[in-house]
Amino acid sequence: MDLGVTIGPLHLPNPVGVASGTFGYGQEYGELVDIGRLGALYTKAVTLEPREGN
Repeated sequence: MDLGVTIGPLHLPNPVGVASGTFGYGQEYGELVDIGRLGALYTKAVTLEPREGN
């Protein structure tokens, strides 16, 4: 069964995504969930240089 989802030019293998608020950066759940099977992982902000603050 194909559960793929297309949003604009982006194709996700399935509609299951996890968010940073409950899933951290993903690595925290690596032993519990096969992250490769998720459709998307929504992370916290990512920058090239460290930033102060929350």
